[in-house]
Amino acid sequence: MAGEWIAMDVGLPDKPEVQELIDLTGEPVEVVVFRIYRLWSWAAIHCADGVAKMTPPRLVRTCGGNLEFWAAVAAVGWLEIDQTAATVAVPGWDRRFSQAAKSRAQQRDRAAAQEEERGRLRSRAGAPCAQAQAQPAPQRRRGEEIEEIRISSSSSPPGDDAWEEFRKAWNASGGKPWTPATPPTGWHERIAEDGWFDLARQALGRVKTCRYFSTPMTLIQLVKPGWAEKVVGGSFDEPKAVSRQRASGGDEKAPPRVFVGRDADRFAATIAKTLTVSEKT
Repeated sequence: MAGEWIAMDVGLPDKPEVQELIDLTGEPVEVVVFRIYRLWSWAAIHCADGVAKMTPPRLVRTCGGNLEFWAAVAAVGWLEIDQTAATVAVPGWDRRFSQAAKSRAQQRDRAAAQEEERGRLRSRAGAPCAQAQAQPAPQRRRGEEIEEIRISSSSSPPGDDAWEEFRKAWNASGGKPWTPATPPTGWHERIAEDGWFDLARQALGRVKTCRYFSTPMTLIQLVKPGWAEKVVGGSFDEPKAVSRQRASGGDEKAPPRVFVGRDADRFAATIAKTLTVSEKT
C-alpha cells in the first residue's frame, strides 16, 4: 500500500452532496469528509472497476459510521448498495479514479524500466576493463613522457589493504601529499565502482601533466565522481587560460600596454598636446 494515493477535490467540504449529508446525518463536516475519504481510498486499492464485495455491516467496520450514514451516502448518489449481490459500487469510478490509477501504473512501469536499464549498465560495467577502455587515449606532446606509477594489479575489487599502497603511489605522483592514515571521503564509493581502481592507477601517472591547476592536485579531487576519467582523458593537461580560450572559441586578448619611465612622460605629453589642440578647435 506504500505510495498509493487518490485525487481529492480541495472543494470537497463545500460540495452540495457533503452539505446534504451533514443535514441528513447531523455529523460535522470533518467526520463526513473523512468517512467519504476512507470509502474512496479503500475502493481505489481494492476495486478494479468501482465494484467490490462488501456488505453494509462490513462497510461500517471498514469506513466507520453506521448503516444510516451509508444509506444517506447512497441517497445523495455517491454509493450504490446491492444487498442481494452483497456488493457496493462507487458511481463515476472511471471519472474519479481511473486517471489516478493509470498514472500509478505508468509510474510503476517507468520505475521498472529504469531499474532494468540500470541492471544492463551494471552488467556492461562489470566486463573486464570496460570502463577504462571507454576512455580516450591521452595525447602526448613532443618530448613528454608519461610517468608510469605501478601498483600491484588484481582482477578483483581492491579491499582496505590496497589503500596504503595507493596512498604511497599517490604521494609519489606529484599531487599534494596525503598524510592521514585513512582514505578521503569518497574513496570507498569509488573503489566499489567497477573499473575505477584501474582507471585511478592510470590517472596517477598523469598527475604531473595536469597544467590546468596552479596548485598540485589533491587526492580529494581524484576520488570525486568522474575526476579520474577527466585526468586520463587529458581534460586538465592545458593551462586554465588556454583551456578557457578553447572553450569560448575566441582568441586570448593581449594584456594592456604599460608605460614606464621616459615612455610614460612622452605618453603623458602626447595626451596633453592632443587635448590642447582639441580645445582650440
